[in-house]
Amino acid sequence: MYHLNSTTGSNSIFNVSNALDEPPRLSAQEQMCLIINIILNIIICPFTVLLNALVIIAVKTRPTLQSYANIVLACLAATDAVMSGVLAQPSFILYMMLLLLGVGGKSAEDAAENFHFSSIRVVLVCSSLHLILVTYERVIAIKFTMYYPIFVTRHKLKMAVGSFWFLSISSEVLKHAMDNPLYSNVIAVVALISCVVFISISYFLLYQETRRHQRRMKTEQVPQGEVKRFAKESKALQTTVFVVGAVLMCFFPIFILILLVILWSGPAVIAASWFFVLTPFVRTFSMFNSFLNPLIYCLRQREMRKFVLRFPKSIQVVQPADIGEI
Repeated sequence: MYHLNSTTGSNSIFNVSNALDEPPRLSAQEQMCLIINIILNIIICPFTVLLNALVIIAVKTRPTLQSYANIVLACLAATDAVMSGVLAQPSFILYMMLLLLGVGGKSAEDAAENFHFSSIRVVLVCSSLHLILVTYERVIAIKFTMYYPIFVTRHKLKMAVGSFWFLSISSEVLKHAMDNPLYSNVIAVVALISCVVFISISYFLLYQETRRHQRRMKTEQVPQGEVKRFAKESKALQTTVFVVGAVLMCFFPIFILILLVILWSGPAVIAASWFFVLTPFVRTFSMFNSFLNPLIYCLRQREMRKFVLRFPKSIQVVQPADIGEI
């Protein structure tokens, strides 16, 4: 009943479109699937924007939270808030409502779905690059401590984050300009694979370095200041591990579907009714990561948690002198 839209051929691993001239007649199971996903996204979407915005405000207005590790996480929160909470989730809700109600016609459905997947690709590329930056900052902080002030500065972080946004958005712009959807798909896949490889190698090095520090503290008289610094850096490392783990967990199901399409006959898999029912839940789960990240930040950092829970009071006591730029 469902197959790929010919105008989005190389997008097949990312989206499913109805290529029939007439709107398909959805079964009761398919309608229920769309309704459940619409409700889930309507509930999650505003909290995704709000929680990520509070994380950004907390880092911007609290000097004690303005470590470079937190600044990078705040930049990731901006990506989650804008690309996922403001663009990807609302456009997905719109697409599912058009499909469910059968209004607007095929062109409106295609426009909403294409915009949704453009947003998904941008957030996938941008988030992958941000995770590389988050891990890079931890590697320099723990393994190359002496060089940290040289390699990690506020200016360099701003340049890196700006470059990530430019690359993510320009890849989608070029896709539309070149009329070649494969281009942005390749960029997204390369960014994600690079992210996984870099993080895997980095965490292996960090694990070895952490074990070395622990053995040294047991056998030598380590200054108390160094012990406190290592404990602080290790806690920040644990936060990044949770963030990276959440991203991989949320995007893992979509890669399972990609493998099904690649390893088996793509059109046959996509035409299956179970694939149409399952795909919206997989999309929703992948976007759930943007809601999950700020919760991890709050659980891992007491001051950020207190700020988010007491936001109305906190915002009143912020003095202009306390405000710093990210």
